[in-house]
Amino acid sequence: MISINREAMKIVRQILANADALGVGVQTLPNGTTVIDMGLEHKGGWRAARLYTLVTIGGLGEVSYEPFTTGDHTLSAVRVMIDHPVEGCVASQIAGWRLEEPGKEHAAILAGPGRALNRTNPDHYLDWVDYRDDHHESVVAIQTSEMIPVGMASEIASSCRVEPTDLYVLVAPNRSLVCAVQVAARIVEQTLHRMAEEGFDLERVRFATGFGVIPPLVDDDLLSMGRINDSLLYGGKSTIFVEGTDEICASLAERVVSEASSAYGRPFVDIYEDADRDFYNIPIDLHSPAEVEINNLVTGNTFGAGRINHRVLHESFFT
Repeated sequence: MISINREAMKIVRQILANADALGVGVQTLPNGTTVIDMGLEHKGGWRAARLYTLVTIGGLGEVSYEPFTTGDHTLSAVRVMIDHPVEGCVASQIAGWRLEEPGKEHAAILAGPGRALNRTNPDHYLDWVDYRDDHHESVVAIQTSEMIPVGMASEIASSCRVEPTDLYVLVAPNRSLVCAVQVAARIVEQTLHRMAEEGFDLERVRFATGFGVIPPLVDDDLLSMGRINDSLLYGGKSTIFVEGTDEICASLAERVVSEASSAYGRPFVDIYEDADRDFYNIPIDLHSPAEVEINNLVTGNTFGAGRINHRVLHESFFT
């Protein structure tokens, strides 16, 4: 059986062995948990971002960069090629594990292979698939603007049924390059969770690929959060290879793109402000890719919908 934590740990060990060259910091908490700073006090970089992304998909794919042209600007985009989308995206990459902290307004939300080890309070996204992991080491990734406390690390380790010394936590804030890349690389994951919300059986997904534009960086967590969401909603495309019927594939493609949402058409930060800065007040169908293609492996036919919205990207990134 594939162990996404075992595969991810192969990449974590590469990071630890090359921390200085990658521009990342390594800290051991009092309980023995290893925290890898990939954007807080240490700036990280393109190679660090690629490895962070590979960790979040459990090592089950390839991550590369390519150019993305919008108007007069040429940006970079990240491309992901995923062999096992259920294990790599649904059981690992989705940021679905909420950890409440006393006195904190917003809960930390974890992604990464450790989600599939959590038997104490598994998140509801795991209900969509049968896969669970069993390994003596655990890896999680947290999008955060501050270092995690030791109590949180101990709670994560306990839920994953590993010793704190066998827990590895990757952290990066919204404003970092690492975060911008790993969010843009969530384009397949974003598509799959929308497919599940529309009733599609994710066990029928065989392969997936996608790309997302990497937005210009800004030293502001709110604006950064808006831009990285826009990279998915308006500047990301996924191709999903499934086994099904043409009728289902055609209908599904039309329903899982951001353009199908009533909230579509403005930069995400504006939508977020109108929702009183509460993600739960934003229509769930907005959290979709800009463009999708669904390849039916049974018939060989492909069905597409949506488009890259250069107007909103320009408004979000350059005005």
